[in-house]
Amino acid sequence: MANYHLEVQAISRGQGRSLTRLVNYISGERLSDCYNRRIYYNRRDDVLECRIFQPQHAPSEFYELQSLCNAIETAERRCDARTAREFKASLPNELPFAELQNIVATYITDNFIKYCLCAISAIHGGRNPSDPSKNNPHVHIIVPTRAVEPSGFSEKKDREHDKRPYIQHWREQWANVQNEAYARCGLDIRVSHESLEVQGINRVPTIHLSRIDWRKEQRGERTPAGDRKRAIERENKMRELCQKPHLPYYDLDYTR
Repeated sequence: MANYHLEVQAISRGQGRSLTRLVNYISGERLSDCYNRRIYYNRRDDVLECRIFQPQHAPSEFYELQSLCNAIETAERRCDARTAREFKASLPNELPFAELQNIVATYITDNFIKYCLCAISAIHGGRNPSDPSKNNPHVHIIVPTRAVEPSGFSEKKDREHDKRPYIQHWREQWANVQNEAYARCGLDIRVSHESLEVQGINRVPTIHLSRIDWRKEQRGERTPAGDRKRAIERENKMRELCQKPHLPYYDLDYTR
């Protein structure tokens, strides 16, 4: 079943977050953090594609992951600096991988490259070995807070995209590029960035499991997040059944 999910958050040193560590996490590439003077070795086997997107005038070294991380870290001098924005979004499980690549590339080009911002993206398979139809493909996109110039990153931060309306704009654009892909593939499926309440859908929004919780669940371990997700699925099933005539609705007991 088609689903929509996109969240945006700041990568801030003041909150203890390292951009280089995050890039290592999403890419699985061994990277050295020139700001914290640490080396991150995290490896992962679910990265389907890791790609760097740059404006045409970007320096050649900005196309290499370690060099780009060094440049981003060096451009920010403050210990509480915001180094980038992170976008985490679900991808359609119903579409071939080439379409997933196209969705990500189109979204980044239209929303960031045209404003001379660069981006690092990593598509993860979210594989479900027991049931491929329930795979959860998704993408992480990291966008630095400074525009790219021929000589490197701009001295001025990109403050324009800090304005709140851009959150709604980015969410709407993510729905649009997915719906265009569904149309290209001849599928009568659409997603919306609007809340279920606004759409008039009587369903509780589901939640996404973290990578750690997802892997525990795959090993047969129950997690609080997994229990909550199952409870939501049970309630939505009950709501669906109670929409039929002559069936009263009862709230589920989450304590069972």
